[in-house]
Parts: sequence; C-alpha cells; structure tokens
Amino acid sequence: MPSRLRVHLALLAVQVAFASLSIAGKRVMEELPPFAVVALRTPPAAIVLWLIAFARRRWRIPLRDVAALAGLAVLGIAGNQLLFIAGLSRTTATTAVVLGTTIPVFTVGIAILARRERATVLRVAGVGLAFGGAVVTIGGGALAGGSHLTGDLLIVANSLSYALYLVLSRPVVTRHDPLVVITWVMTFGAVMVLPFGAADAAAHAPSMSAGGWMAMAWIVGAATVGTYALNAWALRHAPSSLVATYIYVQPPVAAVMAAIYLGERPGPGTLAGAAMIAVGIWTVSRSR
Repeated sequence: MPSRLRVHLALLAVQVAFASLSIAGKRVMEELPPFAVVALRTPPAAIVLWLIAFARRRWRIPLRDVAALAGLAVLGIAGNQLLFIAGLSRTTATTAVVLGTTIPVFTVGIAILARRERATVLRVAGVGLAFGGAVVTIGGGALAGGSHLTGDLLIVANSLSYALYLVLSRPVVTRHDPLVVITWVMTFGAVMVLPFGAADAAAHAPSMSAGGWMAMAWIVGAATVGTYALNAWALRHAPSSLVATYIYVQPPVAAVMAAIYLGERPGPGTLAGAAMIAVGIWTVSRSR
C-alpha cells in the first residue's frame, strides 16, 4: 500500500489538470467544433497509453472483464467527454466547474445505494462542507442557468456519468493494474467517440494555429492521460467518495489560473472557499 500522502498528492494533481481542462477547452473551441475536440483528444490519449503499456510489458486483461471495460468506457470516456464538451460549448467555464462539483454528491449516493460504502455522519458532513466551499469560491451567481440552461444540464449529466464510472470501476482497478485498465477503457472510448467528431476534426484541424495545437496537446497529455491514469491508480487505494470529493479542489485552482491567464485576482471568498474545501476533504478522508 502506498502512503496516504502519495494518494492525496495524486488526487491533487488530477484535479489541477482537470481544472485546466475548461480553460484549454474554451481555447481550442475557438478553432474547432466541440466534438472535433473529443475526436482529437481521446484516440491520441489511447495511443500514448498503449505505448506506455508496451514499454511496461503490461497490457493483458482477462476476457471475462472485456465487457465490463467496454461498459466503463461508455460512462467514463464517451459519455463523460461528449457530454462535457457539448455542455462547455453552451455555458461558461466557471459554471461548468461549479456544476462539476455535483460529482461527489452523485458518487456518494450511488456508492451507498450499491452498498459499497456506508453513509457516515463525517462523510456526509465533509461532502457538504466541501460543496459549500466550492459555492463560496465561485459565487452563488454562477449557478444561475439563464440562457445557458441546456449547457448546464449537459454538465450535470456529465457529472452523473463520471460518478457512475468512479463507483463501478473500482472493483476492476482493484483486481488489475490500474494503468492497464485505463488503457483498455480509453481504447474502447476512442472507438466510441470517433463517429461523433472525426469528420469535423479532419475538416478543421489542418488550419489550427500553433496556440490551438499547444492547448490540444495539454488536453491530451495532462488533462486526459495524466488524469485518467492517476485517478485509476488512486481508486485502487482510496474509496470512490474520497476520489470524487477532490473535485472541490478545482474551483480555487481554476481561480488561480484565471488570475494568471485572464488577469483576475482571487478575493477573500476564494481563500475562504479553499479553506472549506481543504477541511471537507480531510473530513471525508477521516471518515473512512
């Protein structure tokens, strides 16, 4: 078993990369249609994972688990990525980050219904406190639907899809090498998303700028390969509710990125929200 610190550092790195996804995604969608972004994101990520798998000489999976991996690809790759990018194209990056904090709520509920985790007072309190921190960080006004209602609903659907993936994938990643599991899941997902965006990608990719390709490379390397691989590893050593609760790290990280790239400065609300998030994560961790 790895140290608790290594698990938490891995989860933190995942959320830093995930926080950058909305910003990088908005940048790429200045030059590409939404589903073209997914078509250029998932297949290259699968190829990178296969190169890593061949280098490690680990890629085999029992035949009995192939159907389960394909099912996980529907939830964690195809459904998750297509719903997210479709929602992001119809709403703001800030709203997408805020609504993404529904993932732990869905995850805890699903895990409890599936009798894979217990509903303890500390766990529920930690999730509630972390959620409150996310709302304080972004501001209640960002939750208003308005003209972005369709995009907001798509982001919520994306959150539900990813929550199901977190809960249902844990038994598989505890039996097998997490990197092997995510390699197969990403491969199945790549096949599933290509019909949605391959034509748009072929039509628009040749005219992309250098900045667009740099943002796309970050999405593939850090926000896809890095996040899915580290998340799969973390799920092997931590309950799915803790993994999902780290979603609350995204709002303050996104605020810092906005300060760097957009000239914004985090105010007292951001700092207060970050403190609440940290305490919420600690509470969920202690409730195990």
